[in-house]
Amino acid sequence: MNSDSRRRAALAAILVSVLPAIMGQGQPPAAPVAPLADLVVPPGFKISVFASGLIGARLMTVSPEGVLLVARRRTHEVVALPDKNKDGIAEPEVILTGQTNAHSLAFRGGYLYIATTPAVMRVRWTNGAPDGTPSVFVDLPTSTPAVHTSRTLNFGPDGRLYVSIGSSCDVCTEGDPRRTTIQVYDADGKGRPFATGLRNANGFDFDPATGRLWAGDNGQDGLGPDFPPDEINLVEEGRHYGFPFFIGNNRPNPTPVTESVPASLSPVAPALELPAHVASTDVRFYTGTQFPSAYRNAMFLAMHGSTAIPAKVGYKVIRVRMKGGRPDGFDDFVTGWVKDGVVSGRPAGLATGADGALYISDDNKGFIYRISYGAR
Repeated sequence: MNSDSRRRAALAAILVSVLPAIMGQGQPPAAPVAPLADLVVPPGFKISVFASGLIGARLMTVSPEGVLLVARRRTHEVVALPDKNKDGIAEPEVILTGQTNAHSLAFRGGYLYIATTPAVMRVRWTNGAPDGTPSVFVDLPTSTPAVHTSRTLNFGPDGRLYVSIGSSCDVCTEGDPRRTTIQVYDADGKGRPFATGLRNANGFDFDPATGRLWAGDNGQDGLGPDFPPDEINLVEEGRHYGFPFFIGNNRPNPTPVTESVPASLSPVAPALELPAHVASTDVRFYTGTQFPSAYRNAMFLAMHGSTAIPAKVGYKVIRVRMKGGRPDGFDDFVTGWVKDGVVSGRPAGLATGADGALYISDDNKGFIYRISYGAR
């Protein structure tokens, strides 16, 4: 073989070795696969994928027409999830764009309300769709950089709008008094603090049986893998829930803050302590009738999962047990998003569908899961 032949052979060998990698460049990554085989639900329940391709999907609501809607934080969108052919799989439709860090949704009085980072927006809802362009209903804190930028909203039995606003930092004294609170707003947009001292009450809901407000609250970082606990709180008007001065069961916070503890402060201890760093993202009561009686009006909580510690804790949905109107512990409801230390999803939002199923959004892999009971 002469030198030219050897050069051509060498070049061919190089191409054979690198061509597959070159051809693979620019190709879209493989779509995530739902870990259905690993997900565990209680006996009698079934789990399926209702929608996919929705990375960044956060909290959900149901339209007056019975269609599930989800706020998509990563793409600043609101997406409708109709199941037009009734096959158990949605056909996603983007119905609003430009909603910065859209996180939470609710309907009231002919309007769709959207919790974004700079404001609560609202748009008139007509014939099953937004009618016009969303406008600002109330402004919200936008200080940056900030640890917590998601806003959660919900309407109470009294018709007023409630909005949770987390801390701007891991632990500090806030310059904006609206932070670390749940605010309440009247129909004219006038607001005031409903409850304070909540580090990040990212998920909250009203008990349909009693009207009482319950919220998850995420503890601070930097105090070890097992402390402080995350919390479930019974949130009552005018009460202070400790942060940043007290954590857990009203223990003094070892992390110093610039402000002294107010002499009049009487903090409320958690109704239930949760494991540290599980990061509750949504709290919802199941309001359907499809589930067995033990699950009706039950409180469910989505644990988004740890990122501040090496251990993989959380990453599941739990059902909170109640005794005498108070949380008495919890049972796993959906598990399996962590296997051999590998995370295959992070539950974020919860919603009872018009069909009586419980829907769970996974903002990490972009799935909406449907939990049903018995024959569909």
